Amino acid sequence: MIQETGKAYDNHFEPKEAKAESYVLHYRDRSALVRVVAAGERGADEFSSGEMIELPRLVDYPTPPERTVFAFRIGEDDFFLALDDEVATPAGFTYERVGWLRGVGPADLAFAAAVGSQLASWYRDNRFCSRCGHAMELAPRSREIVCPNCAKIVYPKIQPGVIAAVTDGERIVLTRYQGRALKLWALVAGFTEIGESVEDTVRREVMEEVGLRVRDLHFYKSQPWPFSDTLLMGFWCHVDGSRRIRTDHQELAEARWFSPEEIPLERANDHASLTGEMIELFRTKGAAGLGL
Repeated sequence: MIQETGKAYDNHFEPKEAKAESYVLHYRDRSALVRVVAAGERGADEFSSGEMIELPRLVDYPTPPERTVFAFRIGEDDFFLALDDEVATPAGFTYERVGWLRGVGPADLAFAAAVGSQLASWYRDNRFCSRCGHAMELAPRSREIVCPNCAKIVYPKIQPGVIAAVTDGERIVLTRYQGRALKLWALVAGFTEIGESVEDTVRREVMEEVGLRVRDLHFYKSQPWPFSDTLLMGFWCHVDGSRRIRTDHQELAEARWFSPEEIPLERANDHASLTGEMIELFRTKGAAGLGL
C-alpha cells in the first residue's frame, strides 16, 4: 500500500528550520510540485504509470519560500511544507494532481507528496479562527494552530472510514461508483458518522449501498489515505440472510457478486490502496484460502 515505503515514517513535530538539502513541498489546488525524472510505460491500468519523480529541496528554489514548517521525516530525510500561496518554481518542476501520485515512484517520495498534501490542506483551511475570525498562528513547539484572540486550538483532523469486503463463502460483492471518470470495481466503503463505531459503519454502509445484512466482521488492516484525508479500516464480513443485492443507484452505478475467477484483473497492479489489496487477495486465495 502507498504508506509501505520500506522506510520509517515519523510525524513527530520538531520546531526546526529547513536546511539546503531538506525537502520543501508546495501545493496549489490539490496539485503537488514535482519533477518527473524518468518516464515510464503506461500500462492498460491506472496503476502502472511507471514515472519516477523528484521533490523539491530548499536549495532548488530560486528564491526560498518565506514560510516553512516541519512536516515529517521519512528514513533519513526531513520534509517541510512551504505555506506561501505562491513560490518561485524551481527549474524543471511542475504542479501535478495529487491523485496521480499513487501510480509513481519511488514509493517514499510518492507517499511524502501525497500525505504532505493532506497537511497542506489543513494549514490552508485553518488560517482564520472559526470561532472569532481572527488570524491563526502556528504553535511554536507542536503541530496545533492557535488563535491569539480567543485561545481556540485546532489540531489536524482525519476522517475515519471503512472498506467492507462482503462474502458469502464463495463470492465477494464488488461495486462501481456513480459519476466517476475512473470506473474501477471496488468494495463497499463509507465514512463513519458522529456517534457511530466503525463496526456499525460497516453494517450501515453495506445496507445502504447494496441492501445486505452482514455478520462475523473481521478487522483486516488500516491505511492512511491522504487523497481524501481519511484513515481507512478494512473489514471482511459475511452476508447474513438474503444474498439479493439492492443497489443504491444514487451512489453506485452497479454492484454484483463475483467468484474469484470472475474478478477483473484491473486491480492486479494496484499496490497503493487497501481496496486493491483486499480484492486481489480474494481473487488469488478465495474465501477458503483467507479463512473466511
